[in-house]
Amino acid sequence: MLHIPIYKKILSYLYPVRIAKAATPHNSVLELCLSNGQFQLATHDALYSDGDRYRPLTIAFNHLGAALYNVKRVLVLGTGLGSAAQILYAKGYKPSYTFVEYDNTILQWAMQTLPADVVAKSIPICADALLFINDYKQEHDILVVDIFNSRVVPAFVTTEDFLKKCRRCIKPGGHFVLNYIVLNNTDWTTVEQNIKSVFPNLTILENGINRIMIATV
Repeated sequence: MLHIPIYKKILSYLYPVRIAKAATPHNSVLELCLSNGQFQLATHDALYSDGDRYRPLTIAFNHLGAALYNVKRVLVLGTGLGSAAQILYAKGYKPSYTFVEYDNTILQWAMQTLPADVVAKSIPICADALLFINDYKQEHDILVVDIFNSRVVPAFVTTEDFLKKCRRCIKPGGHFVLNYIVLNNTDWTTVEQNIKSVFPNLTILENGINRIMIATV
């Protein structure tokens, strides 16, 4: 766990306080900040995590509601700082996690900023999600896909092949959650069709340009 001096925690309620900065092979600019007492992960033009305030996944988990009581195992592709776990933890849920993140610095920051009892039940894996899912066959109650390059969702995320491999990793009755940003309406039409072809029991919730997709398997 990162030790944050009390004065920085207090200052974070006035303005975001930078805790660490890095440049990695995958991200030229990464900043770990404390804002209103919670950790944020930012690049030069995007916010990847915002503690338990991260809006897209808050919307998804609020929608799942009572179904969360039965969740024991969660797979997260695109970890960020682990906002998926932060949100569920704030709701009182403590499943086990497999976190997949291709930037090792981000993964290390996540493990340093998540609650200790979440980390104790977590498996962190530094890997490209596309390569990881090819050979991964364990089943989970929830699979969260929250993968971005800046504000762009990589094309592979919404291909039928990738989505089918995700589906095989979800238990019957489990849930698929995908956070997507619509930058082009024509592309979005194709994306929506691809996802519905693999996950016909699909709900799409809007939050600005974000589309939060939730499916039951």
